[in-house]
Amino acid sequence: MKRYRLFILFFLFLAFSCSKSDDGNQELPEIPQSKTYDLNGDTIDDFTIEYALGVWDGFRASGLVYTANFVPERENKILSEYEENVSTTFLFSQRGDTIRRIADSPQEWDDRGRLHRLWQSGDGIWSKEWSIDNDEISNPYYAGVQIKEGDTLLAGWLKLEIDSKTGEIAIADYKLTSKEFIVVD
Repeated sequence: MKRYRLFILFFLFLAFSCSKSDDGNQELPEIPQSKTYDLNGDTIDDFTIEYALGVWDGFRASGLVYTANFVPERENKILSEYEENVSTTFLFSQRGDTIRRIADSPQEWDDRGRLHRLWQSGDGIWSKEWSIDNDEISNPYYAGVQIKEGDTLLAGWLKLEIDSKTGEIAIADYKLTSKEFIVVD
């Protein structure tokens, strides 16, 4: 019976000692709430920023990952770029870029986009910061959008501010037009 108690105490010690380590935190981090946006003022949501928990699996390691996804609602789209033999990737624009209502190749209008991630390493430690899917551009980030308003396609841009510590994403500014193109300003 004494061995049994010793085994239970050892198991409890092991279980509680694994919840944190000196290197970081193994508990699920606090994640921002999903948000919806109505950009054209028609009282119908155009886009959602949603956070999702997933699993990554690599060679001899695996872990969890949170992703912040930019999800167009109904027939709305976001500007992406197609890379041969890779996939379609979310495209961050910059000031001065031209966004066309009808995209030119390799750009295309897509119905999904992953903005950034918070990774858990193979040893269970969560990153201290969210990683942005583009290392070449920094805050603020610009994204091209296409909104279907009745029979009209509106093209525009969003100015996104992304907090790499909390994962919070805010639309700081935006502009839409029914013209053939718009320049990010």
